[in-house]
Amino acid sequence: MIHVKNRKSWVTGGFLVLVAALIGALVLTACAPSGNGGNGGNGGNGYEPPPRPWVVRYGYSGGSMSGYLGLDPMSGAEILKSLSGDILSGFDAETHEPILYLATREEANREELHTDHWIREGVPFHNGDIMTAEDVAFSYNRMQDSDIVGAAASVTWSIFLDEAEVIDDHQVRLHWRGMGSPARTVNPFQAIIVPENYIEEVGWEAWAESPVLSGPLKVVDWEHDIYVHFEKAFPEEGHWYWGDVPNYDELIIEAVPEAATRLAKLKTGELDIASISSANVPDVESDPNLTLATLQYSGVWCILFCDYDDPGTPLSDPRVREAVSLAIDREGIAENVLYNTAEPWGNYWAPYMLGYEHREPDPYDPDEARRLLEEAGYPDGFDTYFHYPNSQEVVAQAVIASLLEVGIRAQAQPYEVMTWYEKYQNDQLDGMSYTPQPLWGGTYYPDECFDQELRGWGAPVSGDIPEIQEAFNQILATETEEEMAAAAQAAEELVLDELGYKLVVWATHSPFAYGPTIEDWDPAFPLFTATYRES
Repeated sequence: MIHVKNRKSWVTGGFLVLVAALIGALVLTACAPSGNGGNGGNGGNGYEPPPRPWVVRYGYSGGSMSGYLGLDPMSGAEILKSLSGDILSGFDAETHEPILYLATREEANREELHTDHWIREGVPFHNGDIMTAEDVAFSYNRMQDSDIVGAAASVTWSIFLDEAEVIDDHQVRLHWRGMGSPARTVNPFQAIIVPENYIEEVGWEAWAESPVLSGPLKVVDWEHDIYVHFEKAFPEEGHWYWGDVPNYDELIIEAVPEAATRLAKLKTGELDIASISSANVPDVESDPNLTLATLQYSGVWCILFCDYDDPGTPLSDPRVREAVSLAIDREGIAENVLYNTAEPWGNYWAPYMLGYEHREPDPYDPDEARRLLEEAGYPDGFDTYFHYPNSQEVVAQAVIASLLEVGIRAQAQPYEVMTWYEKYQNDQLDGMSYTPQPLWGGTYYPDECFDQELRGWGAPVSGDIPEIQEAFNQILATETEEEMAAAAQAAEELVLDELGYKLVVWATHSPFAYGPTIEDWDPAFPLFTATYRES
């Protein structure tokens, strides 16, 4: 288990660590079970802390801070999930055993497809209301309302959740249409718990503009896609909270789109913590006042073959798709372009997921790539498109250059991040698209990840493939972890080998940096676990 100095471990598949920061870079990630803090710099020579209040300023790359409905964390405002919100339970990233948060006890009845949850007594929301089972049931039942959480989220929840039932003031029963494999030790989904009475009083829109939740930080004010200002919700001593609370007083999360600007603000002290680009890594490592921290295996980058099933295109030929893989200098690009913030990867699954069994990525072999192209009838190569979010410009150009070396003339098609997202989701791209999907999300169970191949924004090609649905059903039908692991491996082979519509390129190690005001922070944990330097 990873420990942040003076902080309890806080790892759960349900909460995404700094997802808003990674949405901007389109590396959607989560509490990966291993982090790497403290590489480079000493972060504190001669540092004297300013008088309180201590304010931590975090800069990220941009993208929407809000969701489908204001700052509602369950409608897409991921930035609030691990900061202001809280859930019933999570799991230990190493033992995969449940960890209780708002719940004090949980039991599952798989024959009747329900789970029972006993809620901590006396838990206050930020407005002083005391949490009850009514709030928990309300929070789960709302997830099927497309007007509140959006169509995609409501469809996914409706597939699994039937209803939430109040048993008494501190017990709620969740009725599931399916609970996944009996091998699971935690619920299929976790909802952020919200205050029913307060929301019914002010309305959903007003609540989402100034959300009242129960986590360690509460929202003070915010401006859409500019900043969110939090303050500590509970005192450092004598609080009810199940975990430790921040040792600082306020947190300001600021959108700073340009990586060079974020780095400059770190150096001048205008920011305390920031997400950085891979190109910034050498500069951070050489600065004695900055500390590099990486989120290991935060996500994966793939190439989606958008026309893989169109017989009229070169990419419908598996030999051509194999040539694409062999043409990419994964190691060279990872080392020289991404400064080792990416690792050549051959698996669909993350290394911490059930069913992971290491697969070597294809080697860099341009001669074999040319031979395959000639065998497939393209001795002079061919023309195609390479679509990508503009946040990935440098690495995309490196991939395009590799492809050109073997005769694959991929025309660069960069898009503003949200434009790329919309085109990708609506299956409006052809040729190849660079994508951070599947979203690993820090989860241990493969059904939570593989579901993305069937529905939501990540399924423009695979959503209608019957074999993918059957592979998902096989994962859900397993009785033991061993069976689930075997089904996950079969699903991986189906996607990458038998169908071959997706090519895994890299696993990512997302880079961050912090300055001398921060004593310690591991990005495998939420921002509230950062320790402000007291001396």
